[in-house]
Amino acid sequence: MESCSAFAPANISLIFETYDASPPRGRGSLGVGITLTEGVTVRAQKGKEARHEILVGGEEWEFGTVRSVLEVLSPNLALRLEVAAAFPFGCGFGMSGASALAAAFAVDRLLRLDRAREELGMIAHHAEVQNATGLGDVGGQFNGGIMIKRSKYDYLKVEQLPVKAETLHVRIFGPILTSEVINSREKLLHINEAGRSAIKEITEAGEHLTLNRLLNISKDFALHSWLPLSKRLCESIAAAEAAGHAATMIMLGEAAVSSGPFPGSRPVKVHHDGVRLLA
Repeated sequence: MESCSAFAPANISLIFETYDASPPRGRGSLGVGITLTEGVTVRAQKGKEARHEILVGGEEWEFGTVRSVLEVLSPNLALRLEVAAAFPFGCGFGMSGASALAAAFAVDRLLRLDRAREELGMIAHHAEVQNATGLGDVGGQFNGGIMIKRSKYDYLKVEQLPVKAETLHVRIFGPILTSEVINSREKLLHINEAGRSAIKEITEAGEHLTLNRLLNISKDFALHSWLPLSKRLCESIAAAEAAGHAATMIMLGEAAVSSGPFPGSRPVKVHHDGVRLLA
């Protein structure tokens, strides 16, 4: 049976500031992200059932974010999608956004729809917002690199930051429910204030911005935005700093990222390209 596959990189969010829109599906975020060589691969093929099937790691999921993509691109033909994710969902690696984006590209190729890349990216972004699984990962995963988003309502536009880094170190403890944060006006008030300050500091640093400085700015953002830093997460950040590295919380997950190794961490590689079709 004919199938088509696509890959979208994981995206570590370091700093973010949200903004609203009317209609609500136009919501988005500004901020900083880093894509990784590991991410999500989606294999699409025509289904044997009367409805869409979405399998994640071999288990069938409802997966509203991906289902929303299918409802746009294949409303009348049932498809079977197999999703393979390199990181756990809900831990700050943008797995939902990557799944939606890879699904959009794989389905477009399978059905020979020939939609523009930007249109597929926007379908994935709207699916994320609609299902409250994220506000800005797709823009990063569409492009790849170490990026900052500064332009409201230009969802796929990013600027590459002058940060030289090929390897980061991460430790994952567990998920944080994104919807509980991005749908809370009280929480977003503190996040957005801290996010604006962090983005301003990065802008002022200009060409002098380094990975360590970026991670330190991100740590200040996390502390000033009232985000839930657990005891074990704080201990991991402190351990990385004791080893001479900069470290911070990954947004939004109970996970830490550092410029160097620390106890319990593993290395990950920076990915400088965005979503792509696979042969």
